[in-house]
Amino acid sequence: MTASSGTMPDVRIRGVVKRFGRFEAVAGIDLDVERGQFVTLLGPSGCGKTTTLRMIGGFEQPDVGEILVAGEPVSQDETGRHTRMVFQSYALFPHMTVARNVAFGLRMDGVARSEIAARVETMLASLGLADQAAKYPRQLSGGQQQRVALARALVTRPRVLLLDEPLGALDLKMRKRMQGELKALQRDVGITFIYVTHDQEEAMNLSDVIVVMEKGRIAQVGTPEEIYRRPVSAYVADFVGETNLLPGRVVAAGAGGLRVATRIGELSVPGAGGPAGGALTVAVRPEAIMIGPSLDGQARGRGIVQSRSFLGALTRVVIGIDGTTLTADRPGLLAVQPGDAVEFGWRDEDALALPADKSLPGEMQ
Repeated sequence: MTASSGTMPDVRIRGVVKRFGRFEAVAGIDLDVERGQFVTLLGPSGCGKTTTLRMIGGFEQPDVGEILVAGEPVSQDETGRHTRMVFQSYALFPHMTVARNVAFGLRMDGVARSEIAARVETMLASLGLADQAAKYPRQLSGGQQQRVALARALVTRPRVLLLDEPLGALDLKMRKRMQGELKALQRDVGITFIYVTHDQEEAMNLSDVIVVMEKGRIAQVGTPEEIYRRPVSAYVADFVGETNLLPGRVVAAGAGGLRVATRIGELSVPGAGGPAGGALTVAVRPEAIMIGPSLDGQARGRGIVQSRSFLGALTRVVIGIDGTTLTADRPGLLAVQPGDAVEFGWRDEDALALPADKSLPGEMQ
């Protein structure tokens, strides 16, 4: 994270800008990654996350600013001095066996043959690949190929492992399984992982720290819980998980919080805000919205069920209220149908007041 621990972080990024022609892929970022953290760069395509990863690995050089890994400036002449990269495509050599693929980096580093054999054997065993050593990549499943790519990177004992959407080519079931294996592996080896993904659920599952990126900038840095429960903007709230965003204007502000006028009525929201009439956005997560005739004094209004989807562990209900919709997620099976009139509500503390977002439809005038 950006907070200092009193020791040199494994990765330090200061004022980094990277342009490709007129396109500014990274627009001036600062970030510290502490030793042993699992840090995920999260954002949509084109937000700058992969370019940032490639600059940490020395594959690209910043136009402005500085990147230090293990206290040393990253140089394109010494790509991978303290880092190793695992790509989505795995980039295994098809003409080499698993054992030779894993040994490749050690041979390039000039490690003694006897030490190479011992380190490769140990690494394959730790990743459950000991019985695959003599096979070729084409003979392996996607998950096995992923583990070979990890073994090839880790056997060189890098200070920082860089992972560019390494699970993107796997099917959903295998991807979830590999997420668990990857996190367990990172705890076992104890080195810093920097991971790139656009999948917010994957980021939440894997990370100690999430760096949310938007248009080449860092939108927020925090733990998964901080990012989810205390987003600093409508963009972060909307990108990390499902959320309901209601444009509003402050009616009154006091020690007890805010009164905010929205298209579904006046709402009580915790926190401080600007003067009366100031614009803001109210965010409420779907799981916080209750549905039913008895809401313990937390009723916000009535609406019409527009759609209902049973998703196994929960039922997702979209409620229409005067041209606005709210999405509610309730545990188990909820016995409502499209066209039903329902009451809805949430606790005051489950709403967040965020800066106004002009990109939202229905912005309050």
